[in-house]
Amino acid sequence: MATFNFSMRLAFEDVTNMNILIIKLGAMGDVVRTTSLLPGIYKKYPGARMFWVTKRESLPLLEHNPFLQQSIAIEEREQIRELEKKTFALAINLDDEIESCTLASSVRASERIGGILQDGKPGYTKESSPWFDLGLISRFGKEKADELKKKNTRTYQDIISGIIGVEKGKPVLELTKEEAGFGEEFRKRHSISSGNLVIGLNTAAGSRWKGKILSIHKTTALAKELKKNFSCSLLLFGGPQERGRNGTIAKELGNLAIDAGTDHPLREFAALVNLCGILITSDSLALHLGVALGKKIIVFFGPTSAAEIDLYGKGIKLKSKKHCGCFYDDNCTVKPWCTETIPLEDFLNGVKELRQHG
Repeated sequence: MATFNFSMRLAFEDVTNMNILIIKLGAMGDVVRTTSLLPGIYKKYPGARMFWVTKRESLPLLEHNPFLQQSIAIEEREQIRELEKKTFALAINLDDEIESCTLASSVRASERIGGILQDGKPGYTKESSPWFDLGLISRFGKEKADELKKKNTRTYQDIISGIIGVEKGKPVLELTKEEAGFGEEFRKRHSISSGNLVIGLNTAAGSRWKGKILSIHKTTALAKELKKNFSCSLLLFGGPQERGRNGTIAKELGNLAIDAGTDHPLREFAALVNLCGILITSDSLALHLGVALGKKIIVFFGPTSAAEIDLYGKGIKLKSKKHCGCFYDDNCTVKPWCTETIPLEDFLNGVKELRQHG
């Protein structure tokens, strides 16, 4: 049954106790941006009870979400078995992994949208093709899917809200009073004036796409130019994988920047991102946290799609002006990397522009 017909049917039913399942396992940034569906679903089906299955590591990103009845780790088999006893009006799976497609196909649901099992392999429903046609399980094959992805001009949020047939919303991440307090304590501990411009630098992006990052040399050069041109406090961000890299950068910068650390739990990391007036970041988890928290953002791109990223009118996208032949490849084969060819002046102009717009 098509989504349109399903939606028409619901319009004449009491949806107060309707159960809706969302499956989005990873990556963490994708989990955050997919929460943009929740306001639209709730608006369309007021009172619906929404359940979300993700990986255990991403559960903190869904904590305190006012739209969710329950968030469940797919690794928790007992909780998954309890979930499978429920009846869902709609099961949405936006992943293409065998694990997520198996769950989407096994739960009791009147309607399924997205990744499902087809002949025992990951496949997808017809109405979800605007997204899955661009991915690894595309019906067209990877080469054609990559071409379609390059040509795509729509944001991820535009695409998935269209698939589900709901109004596009913003990602949902609400910090508790205690979590916001953690950020404030950090600010006071490092003598960051509440009236001073805080610029966050998150210039790495994990290990999968090495071409996403700015080099250590370029990051230190950017930090020095920012301090030279603006009265600001610089926060250096990163995750556990960036411990050594950020240590080198922090040593080079000395007292020009504050090392925010690389071992914070997810929600503490979000609380520190929340201190930023402007966040300069790669296409990474920090980007999606910044968007969810309503931050002004300058995001730079290498091998991944700039078109898919929605900044909701509060950011600037920087891309290399040279041709990149490594679109979504794990390793960049061009020297220097695309991100290395973005002029420092573009970052500085971006900061000026965002400051001028309040």
